[in-house]
Amino acid sequence: MELIALKGSPEEIGLQHGKLLKEKVAATWEFYSQTLFGNQMELLEEYGAQYLQVIKEFSADYGSEIDALAKGAGLPAWQIATLNARTEIIHILMEKMSIGECTALYLSGSRILGQNWDWMEQLEPLFVVMRIDREDGHQIMQIAEPGIIGKIGLNSKGIGVCLNILSGRPSPVAVPVHILLRYVLDSDNLDDALSRFQKMDLGTYSNILMADDQGGSVNMEFAGPEMKVVDYGDDIPIHTNHLLGELKNGRDTSKDPMFENSLARFSRGKEILADTDKSAGVSEFKSILRDGENASDPICVNYKEILGFMIGTVSSAIMDLPNRTIHVTEGPPDNARYTAYSLPD
Repeated sequence: MELIALKGSPEEIGLQHGKLLKEKVAATWEFYSQTLFGNQMELLEEYGAQYLQVIKEFSADYGSEIDALAKGAGLPAWQIATLNARTEIIHILMEKMSIGECTALYLSGSRILGQNWDWMEQLEPLFVVMRIDREDGHQIMQIAEPGIIGKIGLNSKGIGVCLNILSGRPSPVAVPVHILLRYVLDSDNLDDALSRFQKMDLGTYSNILMADDQGGSVNMEFAGPEMKVVDYGDDIPIHTNHLLGELKNGRDTSKDPMFENSLARFSRGKEILADTDKSAGVSEFKSILRDGENASDPICVNYKEILGFMIGTVSSAIMDLPNRTIHVTEGPPDNARYTAYSLPD
């Protein structure tokens, strides 16, 4: 896997990102714009411009980073904004698409957070491990598609974050979930991120599980303009791709065949976790994410054709928060080794 190091001001970080990954950013744009979105350029430019504006209103630094990234990659800024809003645009253009992806969980005893990122096979050779060093010394280590500035990872303050996409209807243009993920990674503690999200206008269908190296975690379900924190009680937090909370804009999953895959992975995960100690280590966590017990809807997905796309576990990421280390695979973890990437003390 390619590891890129970005350092400096938002403009410097963006410019380095664009220059170092110029070819991969272009390939990522081609995949989403053509393969997934059917080359609807006028519509994509319209949405890209709108999302660029809301990103800049949310954070001038993120706007500067995206502008510089576009300059370095030789692409219009609206295209980079479109990549960062790809999840929301999927909901706009492909409302009924449900292919089942991602299983995330957190062990509070060992302070280990992780997930399988299940998506399309074309992205496996494109995604990178990205280290960001801000001017103030704050550091981030994440995996992301080139051109996207926030995804799955951890930071030097011991904060980690995971993502599950949820099914939903189109919603008003608002801050994309990949920008929300980056905000978590730029935060010093969980309360900072939660407080900001509770006060802002929302417009995504996604789940964010964030945790820290003190045993704390917050799972936030987003359903368009709504957000609700899931209360797991004493259970181990786990999430797949259906709503656990009662949100009026969410979809009823109890009898919807679109959610059979998500419900099956959730059920299998709960079964495994019933016999798992909250202080289990990285090796036990790997075993969970490698699980293939349910052959039709496994936690670890080897690529198979679904709705005309080859879908599987593009990468598995396990974050050892106390040790500031992320363990990453390229491809399904049952057939790939984990490589460790660490932030210095």
